[in-house]
Amino acid sequence: MKTYKDVDAYIKAADADKRALLKSVRAAVKKVAPKAEEGIAYGMPAYSWNGKPLFYFAAMKGHLGLYPTSGPITALKAKLADYSTSKGCVRVPYAKSAPTALITTLVKERMKEIRAEK
Repeated sequence: MKTYKDVDAYIKAADADKRALLKSVRAAVKKVAPKAEEGIAYGMPAYSWNGKPLFYFAAMKGHLGLYPTSGPITALKAKLADYSTSKGCVRVPYAKSAPTALITTLVKERMKEIRAEK
C-alpha cells in the first residue's frame, strides 16, 4: 500500500485523467461536512467527524471507490441499486459522471448515523 502525507499528495499521485474527479469528490464531502477532519487512512483520503470515521474514497483501477462505512450502504440499498456494492463500498464506474448527489446522500446518512450513536 502506498502512503501519502495528505489528500493533496494522493490526488497529485493519481492518474491525470482521474484528478478532476477526485477533486470533485473531496469538494462534495467538504461541502456536506465542512468540519470533518481530513487525512489519509488505509492509503486513501479519509474523513472523520465527531471522532468517528465518516467517509473514504479511492481511485481504483476500474472504478471510483466510495467508502461510507456499512451503515449508509445498508440504509440506502434501494438508492444504490444501479451501483456495485459490498459491505462497505460503492463502486462507481469511471464512465459515469461525478457522483456529487450520491456522495452528498452517503455522507449525510453517515452523519445521521454518527449523531444517533451518541
